[in-house]
Amino acid sequence: MRPLPQQMKSTLLALTLLSVCSSSALAKDPTTGGKMSTANTQDIINTLRVEGKFHKMLEGLSNAFDLDNTLKGKGPFTVFAADDKAWGKINQADQDTLFNNKNKMAQVLKYEIIPNAKLDSKALSAMSSVKSMEGHEIKLSMKDDKDAKIAGLYADKAHVKSADIMCSNGIIHIVDQPLMPQLAQ
Repeated sequence: MRPLPQQMKSTLLALTLLSVCSSSALAKDPTTGGKMSTANTQDIINTLRVEGKFHKMLEGLSNAFDLDNTLKGKGPFTVFAADDKAWGKINQADQDTLFNNKNKMAQVLKYEIIPNAKLDSKALSAMSSVKSMEGHEIKLSMKDDKDAKIAGLYADKAHVKSADIMCSNGIIHIVDQPLMPQLAQ
């Protein structure tokens, strides 16, 4: 076997280094690990957008006195986020009424936000209630299989189906139904 000319050796070395550097850069890029993998570097609103299953909540936040801008702010916030499937548990006529009334929509969404706190599931499970941005208390409980269809952490009647999604300005807990305060008349 003949030795490779120097120019060919240099080209092969450059290609090998380029390949290693590209692979290394991809391994360190947090966006390559799935939709929620960049959550800890993004604010709450952008994390919900990236996930792609919070259209109803994002629509409500944007229509309800720009609450979306609030959740882009410094925080910290703890958010109980109902995905589109969870919103589907409310009949369409009630959804339409709610989404067409900015005051009531704001009341519901503010009830799903705890301001000035970044409470993970461990902290929440040790509490019996927490005060929402809307002003009322959200009842917190841990239920086992005897107490509920699904064991785990509950905020009022909503089961926390995915917890502790860290964001740059807070934390998101995905619930299986929207949290509903006693609505003002």
